[in-house]
Amino acid sequence: KLQNNKDKFKKIVNSLNINSKVFAPNLTSKLSYEVSLSNIKNNYKVLDLGCGSGVLGIMIKKSFKNIEIFSSDIDVNAIKNTKKNFKKNKIEGDIRKNDLFDNWRNEKFDYIINDVSGISNKIATKSPWFKNIVPCDTGLDGTRLSSQIIKKSKKYLKKNGIIQIPLISLSNVDKTILMAKKYYKYVKIKKSIDWFLPVELEYLKKEMLLLKKKNLISFKEKFGKIICNTSILLCKGAK
Repeated sequence: KLQNNKDKFKKIVNSLNINSKVFAPNLTSKLSYEVSLSNIKNNYKVLDLGCGSGVLGIMIKKSFKNIEIFSSDIDVNAIKNTKKNFKKNKIEGDIRKNDLFDNWRNEKFDYIINDVSGISNKIATKSPWFKNIVPCDTGLDGTRLSSQIIKKSKKYLKKNGIIQIPLISLSNVDKTILMAKKYYKYVKIKKSIDWFLPVELEYLKKEMLLLKKKNLISFKEKFGKIICNTSILLCKGAK
């Protein structure tokens, strides 16, 4: 089943028209999909916060018979790209340009997928991933947006609603987990994968080591190599 999900994710990604100014689906996207697939149920209202190309909304809509999909992003390029990909895949959804939850004030969801940027902005703005184009107001420790989302999310969740948060070790992961525990009774990592720092980011190694020394990011080192981690945190039972 897991292999089928991986193949399905790859097939959908390959079918998308991804704007060069929009963050491309990656490992975090794949893990987010796998975790959501195990926790979403039919008849849920699902919010994809930070939708980018629209891949998660499309994947989820194709995986369940009766699901309402809501997608938003602060970037106008992402909104245009998501609408284009929804249309191409014959997917219906409520797509809005949005700064976090601002335009969802009259909505409550069963499930929120946070796919908003979550790494140190000092790394993000210099990386090929963000291309110095994709918005990334995350702060030096990468937690600014995740913290805001966790604090505000209760207002946008139904009574038994769930939110999932990506944790990337190019941020202060422990700080994000502590924030989640402050606002939710149940906080648990559902998936976690280690990965070596890509070659294209090796030139940032010195800056990354300085950030780690200041406890701003939390990657590991082994045999002179930087080992990063991506995890998905599941939170429910708002306090």
